[in-house]
Amino acid sequence: MEQEIKSVVVDAGNTRIKVGLFQNNDLQEVHAFSNDQLDKLKSYLLKHKNYLGIISSVRSDKNTKWIKGLLPNAILFNHQLAVPLVNNYESPQTLGIDRLANAIAAVNISEKDALVIDVGTCIKYDFVRYPKIYEGGSISPGIELRYKAMHQFTGKLPLIEDRIQGPFIGKNTHDAMRSGVMNGMHLEMVGFIEEYRRLYPELTIFLTGGDSQHFELGNKYGIFADENLTLKGLLIALLHAQTTFSSSI
Repeated sequence: MEQEIKSVVVDAGNTRIKVGLFQNNDLQEVHAFSNDQLDKLKSYLLKHKNYLGIISSVRSDKNTKWIKGLLPNAILFNHQLAVPLVNNYESPQTLGIDRLANAIAAVNISEKDALVIDVGTCIKYDFVRYPKIYEGGSISPGIELRYKAMHQFTGKLPLIEDRIQGPFIGKNTHDAMRSGVMNGMHLEMVGFIEEYRRLYPELTIFLTGGDSQHFELGNKYGIFADENLTLKGLLIALLHAQTTFSSSI
């Protein structure tokens, strides 16, 4: 009978902290906490402080240390941790650990070359060559960054905070900005997909990230949409670290 292993996985991003609870390899619960819900996050993590865990954080060292203090059995996912893929990035110490977690999840699922598109604060494109070789990718601004840039670096353009798709041809300033941001991002993603498929015809495409739900890329690309891909990659990294540690004893 398989031993039951309960794990807590934390993905602390810039705008929210996402927590997943796993039983063995099965994702049981997912909760997201905004920056003004840290008391709720603390209460939730303390309930699971005895679980095995892993923490991925792009936040300050102080904030990351605070999260780690709530989960004494958790390890930090960083560039020193052994991972189940070859990293060909020229500056691995600067690679976003969320991008690395996505790549780990992708190679665990796909049996061919894989492209991960993560739509969040930034849009991140990450390519993994079969069998398990991370090559790199691209980064561009996400929805919020694009709207803020237009507002802050012009004299009269308003700040838009919604995720409305808007018409292709905007007939007022708000809709023109929505068209530029939302349609522009959509066409950017389609362009990247088409070019990757031209270079690597046998390609599995993954779509994830908090803002991925606002984009319909169509069925012709055979895209795997999974908003919890990063959490699953972190769990794989945790299990790999445990196996590596056990075999070294």
